[in-house]
Amino acid sequence: MMWDAVQWSLAGQVADFVKLSERGAAALIEDEPPEIYFARLRAEGALDDALAFLAAALPRRVAVAWGRDCLGRTARAVRLRPADTAASSAVAAWLDDPVDERRRVAFEAAGAAEYASPEALLALAVFLSGGSLAAPGCPQQVPPAPELCGRMVAAAVALAAVRVQPALIADTKSAFLERGNQLACSGLPSA
Repeated sequence: MMWDAVQWSLAGQVADFVKLSERGAAALIEDEPPEIYFARLRAEGALDDALAFLAAALPRRVAVAWGRDCLGRTARAVRLRPADTAASSAVAAWLDDPVDERRRVAFEAAGAAEYASPEALLALAVFLSGGSLAAPGCPQQVPPAPELCGRMVAAAVALAAVRVQPALIADTKSAFLERGNQLACSGLPSA
């Protein structure tokens, strides 16, 4: 299946934004399509590399939506703190209307949740998805590094996967990867 929602045409373009394990780096063929490399990572069981690669490859808003979907699938396995629920709500609000004000609310929610949960990391990913890191009204724009959003999405998804029983972690990651692969092929549904 082709990754129609992904702007990158070469695996090496995406890999530049990912900290791959030795195993993942050894499997990389830089000039092949990213979906081929992703499939190889999955087939070889390099699930954490596949999570990081996919999060970097997806458009930022799609990556955050994927993360939210993954987190929602494991959230019932734990009791979310009110701050984590607020962070999740901030992510949902930004996905509904990705404006700078909501991006900054997500950042505040991530801080209130002490950056200590998948929900907080995903809210941080929203903040790092674009705009400026400088305070509102600051004349000097400070854009986030392009890889930061994807890295936070990958961290949130990986952390969400370990909320399940240990015997189910690999299957959970595989299910997350399958959902992300679907989004890479089709993008977000139109509203």
